[in-house]
Amino acid sequence: MNIRKYSAVLLSILVLGACQEENLQPGIPALVRVDQFNLNTSFNTQGTSSHKITDVWVFADDQTIGVFELPIVVPVLKSGIGKLRLEAGIKLNGIKTTRVNNPFFEPVIIESFLYKPDSVVIVNPVTTYRSSTVFVWMEDFEDAAISIDTTRLLSKASIEKTTADEAFEGNYSGIVELTAEKNTFEAASFESFVLPVNGDPVFLEMNYKNDYIFSVGIFSQTSSQIIKEEIIYLQPQEEWNKIYINLTETLMSSQNAETFKIFIRTALPDDLDHATIYLDNIKLMYR
Repeated sequence: MNIRKYSAVLLSILVLGACQEENLQPGIPALVRVDQFNLNTSFNTQGTSSHKITDVWVFADDQTIGVFELPIVVPVLKSGIGKLRLEAGIKLNGIKTTRVNNPFFEPVIIESFLYKPDSVVIVNPVTTYRSSTVFVWMEDFEDAAISIDTTRLLSKASIEKTTADEAFEGNYSGIVELTAEKNTFEAASFESFVLPVNGDPVFLEMNYKNDYIFSVGIFSQTSSQIIKEEIIYLQPQEEWNKIYINLTETLMSSQNAETFKIFIRTALPDDLDHATIYLDNIKLMYR
């Protein structure tokens, strides 16, 4: 599904929700309580199950109920057996106003859900990646070699492995330490990738922690040149954070590109002599 449709879909749902509230008939709602939405993965082929699902999209018998921030108790004016569909929602690019249902996560569908008026039914759904998801690149820093390359770029700082105590999970994460002498960092995926440019969703997921801003972007390789485009600037995070970066629109404007690389970069200003960036569980995917 074209990712540019998601904002329009969300706006339509909000408008629809407002109309539905005006047209509701009197009645006693059934209450569906969702405290959390989890993710299961096959680690060897899909990587970490770490996620940042913040919202739930609720549908009852194919009728849109709404989009809700977790945890939530959702009133549904239905009684008896019916279908309940729950979809995992995220903040695209980490922006609160850009809430979408993650196109890579399977919806959770309960075909025979019992709607009990004036009663709370607890549902804590667990989703998985859609079978059509293609994982193009994954880097969790557990292998002997790191698939992020600084050697061909103008980077003074390098990326290394952390100790186990500093790792987000597992034995290692990636760490970049910048100093007054090593005040620039720019690294790209070692491999080049063929990615869809037709509007199919393309995401970059990762966990990160940083005390200074850094950017993530794409190198687009055409037959005659390399085009560099920064997509997002990530502000300092004291604790580990998860982000879903939308690459779809950038790729759609790169019709002449043959291959792509993901890059990460930052540079210290003159008045700052130290910064640290931690990275883990980088996943590049499309469907």
